[in-house]
Amino acid sequence: MVLALSQFAGWDLVTQDDALAGALAGAGATLTRRALIMSCPLADVAPARPFSNDFELGDVPTTSDVGPWLPVLESWQAAFPPGHPDYLDMSDPATAVQFFMRLVDGSEMGPLHRSSCLLMDRNGRALAGIIVNIREEDPPWGGPWISDIWRDPSLRGSGVGPSLIDRAKAQLVEDGYLHLTLAVTATNEAARTYEREGFTLVMDSKHLSIP
Repeated sequence: MVLALSQFAGWDLVTQDDALAGALAGAGATLTRRALIMSCPLADVAPARPFSNDFELGDVPTTSDVGPWLPVLESWQAAFPPGHPDYLDMSDPATAVQFFMRLVDGSEMGPLHRSSCLLMDRNGRALAGIIVNIREEDPPWGGPWISDIWRDPSLRGSGVGPSLIDRAKAQLVEDGYLHLTLAVTATNEAARTYEREGFTLVMDSKHLSIP
């Protein structure tokens, strides 16, 4: 195994094989993430739950200019602070915008779906958001994916997350899609929310970095 690692030095590897992941880690590879791939059939989707009158829906920015993204970055950073399983250092706004642009311009996950949106308060402050892309593969690996979803911690328990998912499901059904897929870090408590929303496990993947 050590010899194999030396031949793939600097690679990132994804596997669902627990024995292989354990052997690689024992030989010096670093487990960087355990991601649960979950999928939900879109048959018999219930009507989307309405949002409170305190909120308004807005469009996800599609420009690479930093300005329109600043409210989005503020809410995203609040949702994923240091210590959160899905925390990323977004302290540099320009770098953060490039992270999002790879999603909204379709270069990473495929075309942006119309169900992508922001949830804002009456003052126009972004509080939550969802980004849905259409991957060019067969479901569950392809088709509609929730590439990102977040909400401000102040909305914990408000049902905003499930409402955003319900809205996406309804619009995807209108557009003829049959499945919706996402990936969530195994230690992220949101995985339980997705289970309640009808998502079931497709793959338990381990991401390893080979030194």
